[in-house]
Amino acid sequence: MTSIGLVKQLVDLVEEFEKVHDYSALNITTFTSWLSVRIADQSDNTEYKITGYGLEPELAAHVGRLSRYANNYIKVTLEELPFATDMEFTFTAILDKVGKTGKTDLIRMMAYDKSSGMSVINRLMKKGFVEEFPNPEDKRGKLIRLTDKGRAAAQEGYEKVPIAANMVTKNLSTAEKHQLLYLLKKLDDFHYPIYLNEQERMFL
Repeated sequence: MTSIGLVKQLVDLVEEFEKVHDYSALNITTFTSWLSVRIADQSDNTEYKITGYGLEPELAAHVGRLSRYANNYIKVTLEELPFATDMEFTFTAILDKVGKTGKTDLIRMMAYDKSSGMSVINRLMKKGFVEEFPNPEDKRGKLIRLTDKGRAAAQEGYEKVPIAANMVTKNLSTAEKHQLLYLLKKLDDFHYPIYLNEQERMFL
């Protein structure tokens, strides 16, 4: 193939990329990540070692296993921290970032189950990490925020939890990590609106 032919093929691929992404996503990182997936080997010889059949079930199984691996690494890390579960730390970290928010809004940020999320928040309040206060814009509503104790606990977590996070993708190169993040973001962009629309979820 000549250089001109290669450039033409590249232009065609950029046009194909634009059909499935908006202009804000058009940068070298997202394009190369998409391209690597686009040209990946689609061989029919793929082995489905977990489920024994089907690409989609195999992908879902691997995502589930990866989540359990991550939870196990974080569980070990939390033994040295004042958090009972990974979600306690995650909720604390998000509150540290946003400053203040409503309970339901915090749960939605994490795409978490409402009843389980409320339990996490209540535990954090009992520990003195989170406090509730009147919403200045809505006298009937209340907001939550971290206490000084909660911020101190979050700082402890920032020093330890990244060790577990690094373990999850330890055998990937930096380029592979960017590619994985691109794909996970794409999946999240699809699933998050479904999560927010409880009525839609009822009919899945």
